[in-house]
Amino acid sequence: MNATDLNQSIGRRVRAHRVAQRYSLGELARVSGLSKTILARIESGEGNPSVETLWRLSQALTVPLGALLEGGDESPRTRVVRARAGKALAAESGMASWLIHADGRARRFELLELSLPAGVEHRGSAHLPDTEEVVLCLSGRVEAGPDGEAEELGAGDAVWFAADGPHRYRALGGEDARALCWMLYAGAAA
Repeated sequence: MNATDLNQSIGRRVRAHRVAQRYSLGELARVSGLSKTILARIESGEGNPSVETLWRLSQALTVPLGALLEGGDESPRTRVVRARAGKALAAESGMASWLIHADGRARRFELLELSLPAGVEHRGSAHLPDTEEVVLCLSGRVEAGPDGEAEELGAGDAVWFAADGPHRYRALGGEDARALCWMLYAGAAA
């Protein structure tokens, strides 16, 4: 692997860990003591980070230094978000919001409302490579995710997963369930 490939690989890993931990670029800059400009260059693969810089990033992201240097470009394939997890963003009007999923990649997406009558299980086949889904349970209980990694969700819980393999949605507990599903397609303009 040449230096350019290594820098791009490190950039993808830093970004994947930052997004998985729901840090904005500014938040990671504050926690790591690095500038947003330096972080943006690293994530774009244009930077040439020193070991000291990578060490600061690994500490800020609470991952081993090796996680930024080796081990493939695998980002987490499933991420569950419990209802109202994380810091609430409050508006002066009194409205509050909680981040469920953020992603800076250009892509096409679809938002679907799902209705699952009691006992229904829908098995989804693999979508195009790098397709992702975010499922937010609105009511009832839902199991959603890739085969063998599906997560149980209650009202307000969400799960993100790679949908380029077989996956499913199932109503649990003998009651009807409703959910929202965001389909995120890679490589297309948003």
